[in-house]
Amino acid sequence: MSQETVLVLSFVALLCAVGLLFVMLLRLQNTARQLRQAVEAAASARDRASVLLTVTEAVNSSLSMEEVLNLALTHCGRLVGASAGALYLMRPDRSELTREASFGLAHHARAATRRLDQEPTRSALAQERQSVVELAERDAPGLEGGGHPGHALVLPVQRSGQLMGAMELYLLNQPEITPEQMDLLYGVAAQTATAIRHAQLFREQEETGLTDELTHLPNRRYLAQRYLQEMQRSRRYHKPMAFLMLDIDHFKEVNDSHGHLIGDQVLAELGRILAASVRESDVCARYGGEEFAAILHEASVEGAQIMAERLRQGVEAHTFPAGLKLSVSVGIAATDNPERFGTLIEEADSALYRAKEAGRNRVALAQIPSAEVETATP
Repeated sequence: MSQETVLVLSFVALLCAVGLLFVMLLRLQNTARQLRQAVEAAASARDRASVLLTVTEAVNSSLSMEEVLNLALTHCGRLVGASAGALYLMRPDRSELTREASFGLAHHARAATRRLDQEPTRSALAQERQSVVELAERDAPGLEGGGHPGHALVLPVQRSGQLMGAMELYLLNQPEITPEQMDLLYGVAAQTATAIRHAQLFREQEETGLTDELTHLPNRRYLAQRYLQEMQRSRRYHKPMAFLMLDIDHFKEVNDSHGHLIGDQVLAELGRILAASVRESDVCARYGGEEFAAILHEASVEGAQIMAERLRQGVEAHTFPAGLKLSVSVGIAATDNPERFGTLIEEADSALYRAKEAGRNRVALAQIPSAEVETATP
């Protein structure tokens, strides 16, 4: 074999080796790219799982409905960079949604309720999936910093196929939501629905434990809790406080003459009269037996007397079950002196006793302690 032939064969072998090496390098690069993509996908999935786990732990860490809604909403807002957001829950009559939580919205922002056939909710609910809707100004709530959002990402909140509410995340411009973000939002919405249901069940249990079964008014336990809260609030803001105690006159005769069934109906009817007579900010409750009580929000002595007398007259004019005409005696204690806040229940009870001793069907005011009278004397 000549030297030239050897050189040619060597060169061909070298070319083959180089080509084979090039092919191997391409395959290695492709493998590296696939491996990198797999690592990135795994990292992304791990990050999404971490975010979802964080949100899940957050929304399930509390049985407070307010905390659950705010946590879920703010986490979802961060995921898509929303400038504001609102979470609506279905009303019991299932005719519309009511805004129960929000962030970034102006005070008293419009759209406190949403009809099911109203945008931006309608599109998302009809498709049972997320929907990005361009907002008309009439449908857009005002933002805390001024102006209105241009778009809303609406996410239905459902549990076992049942609509529980909807989340609206407000964005100034057309959003670019990635599939990964949507997966996270769906996961958060599912966990939120479960957490909402748990909070609802807990609230129902609490309400059952704090409500009188007969009159459906708050019971004595709830009244005690609110009384402590009202004392703290009145002290903090230097406001007056009043407590009202009332009792049905000769109620034993109602039970003896007409039976306990009629007696229960009378108590329930009086509960309705009391609830309708006080203001929305007041708290009325069944204290026990035929006794009822009310915490009168920021009521002066004069204001408490006017309200008590109106209640007494309303009962006297009312016709109760079985055609009964009844009356109540009322005791009032009211003051703007923080040192007396803790004794108002006892003082109102003593005033009620004096009203009965004086002939019933009347309002009696608690006697001001002598020390307080001396302090007020010039």
